[in-house]
This record gives sequence, C-alpha cells and structure tokens, in this order.
Amino acid sequence: MDVTIKLHKETTSMMVYRHIYNLIETGAFQPGEWIRERKLKEILGVSSTPIREALKMLVQESVLESVPHHGVRIKNFTTKEIEDIYELRAELEGLAAQLAARRGTEAQFMQLEELLLLTQRKIEENGIIQDSELLLFNNQFHDLIIEVSGNLALKNTLSHLRAKIDLIRVMSWRSNRDRAMETLKQHRLILEAIKDRDPYLARLRTQEHIWDSIRLVI
Repeated sequence: MDVTIKLHKETTSMMVYRHIYNLIETGAFQPGEWIRERKLKEILGVSSTPIREALKMLVQESVLESVPHHGVRIKNFTTKEIEDIYELRAELEGLAAQLAARRGTEAQFMQLEELLLLTQRKIEENGIIQDSELLLFNNQFHDLIIEVSGNLALKNTLSHLRAKIDLIRVMSWRSNRDRAMETLKQHRLILEAIKDRDPYLARLRTQEHIWDSIRLVI
C-alpha cells in the first residue's frame, strides 16, 4: 500500500511538472515572474504537495529560482549564462546536424520537410510569435535532427540543457516579431545541407542559426 501511494504521488508530481514546464516552454510566463502556488492549485486542481515537488525539480534545472521568504520565479539569465549555454548548444547541435547529414534516411528527411511545411502554414495563418504551436514546431525540428543523428550520448547531453534552452528560446522569439519567419528560412537552409549530405555545411548553418537566434537577447 505504501508503494502504491508513493507511485501515485510521483506520477502526480511528474504530471504537474510537465504542465508547468509546458507553460514555461510556450511563453506563458515572463522572465522574473513569480510562480504562485495558489494560482497553480486553481489551474491544475491538485494539492500543494505535488506542486511543491514539481517546482523543486524546476529549480534544480535552473529554470526557476528560489528566493528565501518570497517563493520561486522564472529565472532571469545573465548575459554570461546565456552565452555559456548557447556556446555549448551550438557545438552539440552543430554536431547533431553533421551526423544527421551522414546518417539520416530519406524517410527522416521527408519528416523534417513535412514539419517545415506545417510550420509555414501556421505562420501564414497568424504569424504570432508567442503562439504555442509555432514554438513547439520549432522545438520539434531541432529535436528531430538530434534524433536523426543517431547519437544517444549526444541526445542525453542535450536533454540536460533542454529546460534552459527552451526558456532562453522563448526570450529570443519575444525580442523580434519577425523571428518566426526568419527561423523558418534558417531551418530550410539547415535541412537543405542535411539532404545534400553536406555534413560540414549542415553544422555551420546550424551554429549560425543558433547564434543568430540569441543575438537580440544578448
């Protein structure tokens, strides 16, 4: 019975964690905004315990920061922190694109192409930078290239940075209302290099894209 209770508790905590994470990932909160437990209880309809555990996990991932006697809030990254994270991201995702150009299948390339076509339709429909679907499609493109690379160690390493990258990515999109279309153009250039089986160009274009995406935030 104790084991069952523990499993239920862990499942609820992870559900709450994923829900809060999705809100952060899609730009529902501003950097520096306080996350209030009472509001989350109203939104999610759960008790305080899983909410506190979920918030603790997000603090450990450095997406939230805990301020004694005040609570938790969305982290405001310093310029140095952003540069450090994106310096590493550019190298890792550049390598992923390089490997994808060498190892990817035609079916996987088609999946990437279909994702870009879907993204383009969404942009033409509304073009709203903060639209959650556009941000999720953007993330899916990068994640799929990592998957196509076939390198599990690379995938696991990037997963540890994922929460920070997502939060900074939202900040980047908010800084430029034309970012959605510009991102789509750059994604197409990356995909062209991958489909042409040009690993070094794929790596270069990915790194250029990542640094360009963060330029306005820095």
